[in-house]
Amino acid sequence: MTLCSFSSKLFLDSYTVIDNTFINEFLPQATGDDVKVYLFGLNLCANPSNDDNSLDTISKILSLTEDQVKKSFEYWQTVGLVQVVSKDPFQVRYLPVRANSGTVKIRNKEKYTDFNEQIQEIISGRMITPTEFNEYYSLMEIYHFEPEALLLIAKHCTKIKHPAIGYSYILAVARDFEQQGLKTFTAIENKFIEQEQSSTEIKQVLSALGLKRESDIEERNLYIKWLNEYGFTQGIIVEVAKTCKKKGGFLKLDGLLSKYYELKLFTMEEISAFNEKRDSMFETAKQVSKTLGLYYQNLEVVVDTYVVDWFNKGYESDSLFFVANYCFKQSIRTLEGMNIIIQKFYKLGLVSLAAIDQYIDSILKSDAKIKEILDTVGLLRSVSSLDREFYKTWTNNWGFSHEQIILAAEYSKDKSSQMPYLNKILANLHEEGITDTKQIKEKLGQIKPDGRKSISKQIKQKDEIERRNYTAAELAGVVDSLDDVEL
Repeated sequence: MTLCSFSSKLFLDSYTVIDNTFINEFLPQATGDDVKVYLFGLNLCANPSNDDNSLDTISKILSLTEDQVKKSFEYWQTVGLVQVVSKDPFQVRYLPVRANSGTVKIRNKEKYTDFNEQIQEIISGRMITPTEFNEYYSLMEIYHFEPEALLLIAKHCTKIKHPAIGYSYILAVARDFEQQGLKTFTAIENKFIEQEQSSTEIKQVLSALGLKRESDIEERNLYIKWLNEYGFTQGIIVEVAKTCKKKGGFLKLDGLLSKYYELKLFTMEEISAFNEKRDSMFETAKQVSKTLGLYYQNLEVVVDTYVVDWFNKGYESDSLFFVANYCFKQSIRTLEGMNIIIQKFYKLGLVSLAAIDQYIDSILKSDAKIKEILDTVGLLRSVSSLDREFYKTWTNNWGFSHEQIILAAEYSKDKSSQMPYLNKILANLHEEGITDTKQIKEKLGQIKPDGRKSISKQIKQKDEIERRNYTAAELAGVVDSLDDVEL
């Protein structure tokens, strides 16, 4: 058993030191997955006795297969940074970086004589360095690339770019093929033929973007994604490309098509209609944010996250401004908070300004009636959610009119819990099936009154509620009513 060791907390709070030589000389030539494996393994070296120090752990955390992790370590072994000391079980020993700085693993040059001559003829614009040759050797040995396949890739890259192309681009293209499981001359040749068949269409896209050159491998992969994964037609791709001419090229086009795909816009009519609304959406986002007391330097996030969905649901600027003002008065000062209110309005079928206003007006009129009941029983307070629940039950479920409820309220004003007592009176009437006003008066007459005079109303009910210019107190009832709406 280890005599001394780090606690798990100390280990998590500590640091992993990375040599600058690794960053400057080794990192630029490695793939992203290789770098992740090296750094994560370096981190595990600080706590070798930990149960998580295993190939399985690295594989799961980095979302790589165990074979991919092994290949990465084998790559780092070829450049002298680690040593694979055992393959079953798989074990790796990290070596000093500085001791290997600038060194290249010595290989049998005679084995690669033909390859060296051929690739130098292909990359005719410059001399290939020993380090570059070493990278090609590593690719062939670790990933089992056929030399002829790598030569074909190099030839393709120089044709697209230029005869002095950097080897990092060649390696990137090769590793992209490797991830697709293409490592033989025949497989890669067939892939190039497939890409060449679509070259005419891609040239049309490049032309629409205002670019006069050949497409590279990344652009062809994007084009295939737009066609096969997103389902856009050639005509749609070209038309969208025209809208971003000289404004970001393929990356800008990819961003637009990805957004249209997410929004399920697949025809030019749908896309054009969306773009026409785009300016209105930005202005709406600006005004809504301002009403809520918010400021966003980049409104595109607000539009994409919220406004697009609101517009798609049928809301227009006027109704959104109204809801924003409503939220502000109720201390709902975030876009997400406003979004929750809108989702609840939408579930109730309230989309237009008129519909939302009518709903709020109905809530306020109902509250005014409830306030009259509170005054009658002697409660000088605001309407609560429980009061609304009582009133809804009395009127909608039990069928009592407002005037009948007021009659019963007269007999509850001397009680300590007036509203529950009033509820009890009405419940008894409902159980006995008494709904006629005359019968209710007779039944209530049997209840001994306290002899006190009725309390005069403290707050005079409005004859007509002012519409739209509601106060925060008035709108509190709408908040309570929306709390019952499940999303």
